[in-house]
Amino acid sequence: MKALEVKTLTKRYGSARGIEGLSFSIEKGEIFGYLGPNGSGKTTTIRCLMGLLRPTSGQCSVLGQRVIHGKATQHNRIGYLPGDFRAWPGLTPRKLLRLLAGLGHSNEINQHQEQLAERLDLNLDRKMRALSKGNRQKVGIAYAFQHQPEVLILDEPTIGLDPLIRQIVLDLIRETAQAGATILLSSHDLSEVAAVCGRAAILREGRLVELAPISKIVQQGQRRIKVWFVEGTSVPQLLPGELAGVRVIQQNSNTLLVAYQGTIDALLKWLAQYQVDRIATTETSLEDAFIQYYQREADREE
Repeated sequence: MKALEVKTLTKRYGSARGIEGLSFSIEKGEIFGYLGPNGSGKTTTIRCLMGLLRPTSGQCSVLGQRVIHGKATQHNRIGYLPGDFRAWPGLTPRKLLRLLAGLGHSNEINQHQEQLAERLDLNLDRKMRALSKGNRQKVGIAYAFQHQPEVLILDEPTIGLDPLIRQIVLDLIRETAQAGATILLSSHDLSEVAAVCGRAAILREGRLVELAPISKIVQQGQRRIKVWFVEGTSVPQLLPGELAGVRVIQQNSNTLLVAYQGTIDALLKWLAQYQVDRIATTETSLEDAFIQYYQREADREE
């Protein structure tokens, strides 16, 4: 049984398209990245998964049960952090979290609240209206994690957080998955997706343009090498179009930074003509790969 499943999901807003024909599934214990810039359809998908929006067509399932619009499908087993988390300004985080937790298992949840608050450096007894944006986001994170759910659906969880707390949240995500939970991490922050996710889907204008392991997505991007030439020799000129799929990014007195796609064979043969001191490879960023996907899709539409 898949933990989350989306089948040919479409949501239109009148004549405007939100998402179109999305299909993907997420395994139990998986951290799945959901990538795309603002407006690409990430939040629309999540709201359909949570039953907050009625799809135009298609369906979603959570933990084997079909999601019905307006019904809290498996919500007691889901931790949800919306991208625009808001709460009653007159309550303290402690009262708010207990209210949201509901009745029935308060002792266990209260203990976990305290642990999360300590880890996130969150004061539970200041009123929400007095909290900074980052601290309000911490309350939302505590809300999503406090009942140790089987599924976590997180929409931009680290927005507004400082780097230290951001790293703590990523650690929480990893630990929760290791304990068996399934996590859908929606983000436009490519570095955090690369840090914790094994697979990711990429959206463009409401359509799925890729669904693959992070390693494969990165490989689609341009890779880079930096070349140092022997001191006193001239750096050779690489003319545009001279080597297919290769471009010069930066050239200095004795170094050359080059981006390439495909195999490196032709580039190495070209470099072998010159006096090279050393070569270093730089890690391909997910951002580079992401831009390549978007450019490729744009070229197909022209």
